Amino acid sequence: MIYAVVDNIIIIILTIISLFTSNALTFFVMAAGLLMVIITYEAFNDDWNMALSVSEFIVMTLFALLSGGFAGFIVFSLFKAAKEYVCILFGVCLYVFTALVLYKNMSFAMCIVKTLLLIAAFLCMILIKYMMERTEKRRKRESEKLTASNVSELHEKRLNEQLVMQNYLAEKNARLLERETISRNIHNSVGHSITAAIMTLDAADVLYDKRPEEARKRMNDANNRIRGSLESIRRAVRVLDEESGEILSTDLKCEMENVINEFVMDTSICVDRDFSRFMDDVRIPNDHAVFLTGALQELLTNGVKHGNADEFVVFLLGDTAHIRLEVSDNGHSDFNLSNSKSRIKNGFGIRKLISYAEKCGGKTAFENDNGFKGMIELPIMFAG
Repeated sequence: MIYAVVDNIIIIILTIISLFTSNALTFFVMAAGLLMVIITYEAFNDDWNMALSVSEFIVMTLFALLSGGFAGFIVFSLFKAAKEYVCILFGVCLYVFTALVLYKNMSFAMCIVKTLLLIAAFLCMILIKYMMERTEKRRKRESEKLTASNVSELHEKRLNEQLVMQNYLAEKNARLLERETISRNIHNSVGHSITAAIMTLDAADVLYDKRPEEARKRMNDANNRIRGSLESIRRAVRVLDEESGEILSTDLKCEMENVINEFVMDTSICVDRDFSRFMDDVRIPNDHAVFLTGALQELLTNGVKHGNADEFVVFLLGDTAHIRLEVSDNGHSDFNLSNSKSRIKNGFGIRKLISYAEKCGGKTAFENDNGFKGMIELPIMFAG
């Protein structure tokens, strides 16, 4: 739009100059007005139009011829459909032809002087257009750069806000999931233990007058259950406060001792255990500890439920890189190599144990040879 304004101003200036030399003022002014209309229309119409360009060229030629002097020929410098050197060549040639052939009232020397002036005027016009285009491009480039910078800054700000929100939500969800897991474990283990302790105390109260020794034994059992539950709560609180999400192997051993003791009190079944081959004070992921404790409960319960086992042997082995749980019983079941895949597929508990171990890069093995044996090994370094 700015170019159209400048072009129209130039046409007005050329018209004013040529008013003193033109012999057909009416047609000359009409040509000037029509040329201004065409240039203005071109400014609002970005699509190139052949008919419009031809019309513009014809009107410029009429403007130059009707001007009566060399100043009117400068208007060809505004013709954008052709290169600058084409505009100069055509304008100069047309002026020379008009001055020497049509007018015949100008000496050859004066024609050369005015031709040089015309060329100089063309060059000045081209220089002005070049400076305007350069200024416009620089302004446009700075505007685009500023816009891009603002957009980039706004986009980066939004990304930072989204990232902060996502991190906050992820951390919050992780903490909520951790608390939910711990609370569920406390409810499942401690709740069962306390309920069993209450029932044991009720039975002891009934037996107290008739069989005081048996009542005392039941009260001691209830006392051990409550103490074990209290220790489980303390360990859960330690895990909750631990930012690393890890616990010591000694805590895992104590938790497994409680699981075995409660199982023995509930079933009166013998369970031998050996935790000495797993080093003390090894830090293990809390997820692994929760999983292995649940796996121990699952294997003990399955041994009684599906194999009628009455003897168990539990081993906990490992070092700083691996941890392995082995549970063997003397039960009798139809679990064998041929039906193991289908039994595992249909058994939710065993399938869950295999799924967690594989997800963590560990391995499992189950066999039934003179009793059922389950083995779970987890790499501590790959905990997630």
